[in-house]
Amino acid sequence: MKVTTFLPLVAALVASVSARDPVTLNLTGHIDPSQVMSFVYVPFQVEPETTSVYVLQNYSLKGKGNALDLGVFDQRGYQLMNGVNDTFGSRGWSGGFRNNFTITPSWATPGYNPGAIEPGTWNVVLGPYQSVPAGIDWQLQVVMGFDPVDTYFSPTFAQVDFDTVGQFEQQEWLRGDFHMHTVYSDGKYTPDEQIQHAVAQDLNFIFFSDHNTDTSNNIIGAYQQAFAPDLLICRAIEVTTRHGHWQAAGLDREQLIDWRYQDVAGFVDATQQVHRAGGFVSVNHPFAACPACNWGFDDWDHNDAIEVWNANFDSSDQQSIQKWHELLVAGKFTAAIGGSDSHSPPSMNGVPTTVVNARGRKQSAIVAAVKNAHAYIVEGPGKSMIFNVKVKNTVAQIGDKVHESSSGAQAFLTVEGMSGQKACFISDKGYFYNTTITDGKVLQHQLPRSLKFVRVEVRNVTDDSALGLANPIWFL
Repeated sequence: MKVTTFLPLVAALVASVSARDPVTLNLTGHIDPSQVMSFVYVPFQVEPETTSVYVLQNYSLKGKGNALDLGVFDQRGYQLMNGVNDTFGSRGWSGGFRNNFTITPSWATPGYNPGAIEPGTWNVVLGPYQSVPAGIDWQLQVVMGFDPVDTYFSPTFAQVDFDTVGQFEQQEWLRGDFHMHTVYSDGKYTPDEQIQHAVAQDLNFIFFSDHNTDTSNNIIGAYQQAFAPDLLICRAIEVTTRHGHWQAAGLDREQLIDWRYQDVAGFVDATQQVHRAGGFVSVNHPFAACPACNWGFDDWDHNDAIEVWNANFDSSDQQSIQKWHELLVAGKFTAAIGGSDSHSPPSMNGVPTTVVNARGRKQSAIVAAVKNAHAYIVEGPGKSMIFNVKVKNTVAQIGDKVHESSSGAQAFLTVEGMSGQKACFISDKGYFYNTTITDGKVLQHQLPRSLKFVRVEVRNVTDDSALGLANPIWFL
């Protein structure tokens, strides 16, 4: 089966006879440096019977000190989504990755939503990201076409529940990746390439998480069926804000999350949209070095997880682990997950791999596993961990909460693919036992008294980078 990746970017529908000539608007304006990290809305009127909208953006000193994001809101308006107002008029977002887009009833530029072109006031949204002292002079060309329409877009959603007859209801360790991108935002991988990489990396599930758009989630079903019908492909969006990036994972069909808030209250509103859909919220790469990529709020209470390991392990991931550990010591049951953040070659999804103990091969089971911290992270394919604690007659697994004291408890660790590396046992009191480990050999260690939790890491003996990391087992 051949699947088209995406259609060419053109300004109007191709038709043998045009109903009327296109209408072109040329709009200009200036953005002051004080408006950086805000959003500017440029209204234009869409006429009745319009069947295509094309927008071309240009601005001064692009790539030379100025940076300007791009998106569009339709006639429904650009008011913020919150707990009272759930109307959301976004028809697409490409950030700074593209300078033009087309929307028609049958197709749209990747990152933008095809569908009916309703008349009324639409708004191009400009997001000043960086500015020179003189500010940003911008120009927009808006072209509205009126060619006849004979086809309409129909979404093809991926299957997110393989438990149609309950055959997978038992708990199972499933390997996956929560964070990757495609040409539907700022990635260079096509959806079929990301799917084929996931199969090659021995993954059971992946989450497509393009920036501020659900467009890849709306077309991925055809690719799933063509290239990997047994791969669970779940729905996510990387909510890319002016105060950091976070993962909205486990979403409903065609669900969008607002990214334009400017305070913690707005963030809380947005997380509630995710939780009402049954999903989870994870802070992405909280100590990343790029502007507005790192976590900008001193609020760690409304996320279910932290992406402590983003792509190849580096010092920013170590900072994330330290912050996560601080939260654990403070008594917060925050899960640690990983994500490849794969965009383009040579990055690959599944590096790192997050392994979850899920009750069923379905999106809801993956989400539940993360919310309960039934997960560990390894560097990639060929690596795995088994970590549990025996206390009295109870055997606890990763993420479990044991209503017993750690006194007399025994911890057990077995790894594959990490022989000769260093296993590190850590509690709320800090590191308490390090030793070299051998693949397939059970490592047993008696735990100290009065621990709040115990967790384990496997570190590279050469450079101390992480090779594996498990969520804690708690003693309550």
